[in-house]
Amino acid sequence: MTKVSAGVLTGIVLGAAHGLIGAWGEPRVIEVFTSVLGRASQGIITGVLAAYVTPGRTPVWRGALLGGAIGLGLGGLAGLPHRDWLTMVPAGGAIGLFCGAATARAGRPAR
Repeated sequence: MTKVSAGVLTGIVLGAAHGLIGAWGEPRVIEVFTSVLGRASQGIITGVLAAYVTPGRTPVWRGALLGGAIGLGLGGLAGLPHRDWLTMVPAGGAIGLFCGAATARAGRPAR
């Protein structure tokens, strides 16, 4: 698995889960769909950027920190429209942390 595919796959799964949790209890299907789609796309961007900043054989801890920083930044941007930073920033940081760890891990040889 390449770095980009590992980051994108991790970002899609975690972003969609975050969108589903955020829209939990919404009565309309379109609200749930847009929430899942929006957070999954944020996860894709986080995964691609995390793959870009972890070239070669980056240690997993460094990849996680860099990915976490990217996720925090994107979470801050996602919180701008509704001033909802308390839910977006920590979730974005967590998604970035896992995307960065996945991309750094994908760049290491299997044992």
